[in-house]
Order: sequence, then C-alpha cells, then structure tokens
Amino acid sequence: MLNYSVWDFWADKYESLWVQKYSLGPSRREIIKVLAPMLHAGRKYKLLDMGCGTGQLIRELKGSFKEFDIEYWGVDISSKMIDRCREQDHETPYKVSNIDDFEAAPEEFDFIICSHSFPYYPDKPSAVGKFHQLLKKDGVLFLVQASANSWYDHIAMFFVKFTTSKAQYLSVKSIRSLIRSRFKEKDIILIKEKAYMPTICLFLLKKEDGR
Repeated sequence: MLNYSVWDFWADKYESLWVQKYSLGPSRREIIKVLAPMLHAGRKYKLLDMGCGTGQLIRELKGSFKEFDIEYWGVDISSKMIDRCREQDHETPYKVSNIDDFEAAPEEFDFIICSHSFPYYPDKPSAVGKFHQLLKKDGVLFLVQASANSWYDHIAMFFVKFTTSKAQYLSVKSIRSLIRSRFKEKDIILIKEKAYMPTICLFLLKKEDGR
C-alpha cells in the first residue's frame, strides 16, 4: 500500500529538496534533451506525466517546446502535489490518481513519462501493462528511475527510503526483463552528473504492434 501522506508532507518543500539538484533536475534535463528530436512541426501530440509531483517537468516541457502542439496531462497520487501543480499551471489538466485507477482511452498518448515514481508502484508488471495500453502504436515510454545495480547503489537508496514511501529500486537487468514482452528497448541512458550519485537510468521504450 502506498503511503500517500509522505508525499502530501513534502509537497510544499519538494522543489527545494537536495534531490532536485543531483537527481530530479538532471533527469528532467535529460528527458527534454531526448524528447526534442522526436517532435515535428505540424503534428499534434498528447503527453502524460505519470507521477508528476508538483508539475515541474510539465512546466519545463511547455517552456522548451512552445512551438509544438502538445497536450499535456499530469497525474499524481498526492492531492497536495496536485494542488501545487494547479497553483502554478492553470491550463494543464492535473488529476489525483494512482497508475492502476487512472482512466483514459486506450492508445490515448504519444508519449508517457514516468520519472522517479516507478519504484513506488506496488504492482510493477501491471503498471507496465497499463503504460502499454495507454500508448498509441509506436508511442514512447520514458521510464526514469534510480536503479540498484551495485553495493553502492543499494546503500545510497537505503538512506533515501527514510524520506519516501516504500520503494523497490529494480536493477537494469530486472527492468529489461520486466518490459521485454511489451516494449522494444530503444536506448538506456545513464544520468549521473555527480560521481557520488547512485545509478539513475532513462529507459527509452517503444510500443510496437504484436507486443
């Protein structure tokens, strides 16, 4: 069971936490960098940020891609986080929901971004299936998470758990095994601006027919 109260507690402080500088901020910058060449003038896109927190990523995407026709959606389990989203962005539809209960039409989105929320999902295979269902044919999932691959990663993430809800930081090998039946792996990008940070990976995953 997810501990919603932890994220409600951090909502007002979230954008000033130390992880913004060394983890969340670098992740957002990498997502924007990787998404840029996928966008084309004259096309309409629909993008979902699942686990959007206070909406930082969506606001930065909107600032970076003003010339493109993109409809953004933000979803988070914390009502306090969503309140912060709506205070700073009055245009984007933000919804309080978890991944399992989120309702949208099948093949609704061109892009789904799940940045640092996946470790907190109790049923990860089900979440991967839901992402696959919501993406259009050839849609792309940006899955970003801290990944425990070494003794150092395990130690670093052990201390992170004291300020978050219950989490499982899967290794790269485990993530690849989990998504294999649903997505084609386009790339795995290491996000590590500081040597002392644990492994953070951006898994770039494409939905294809027959998967």
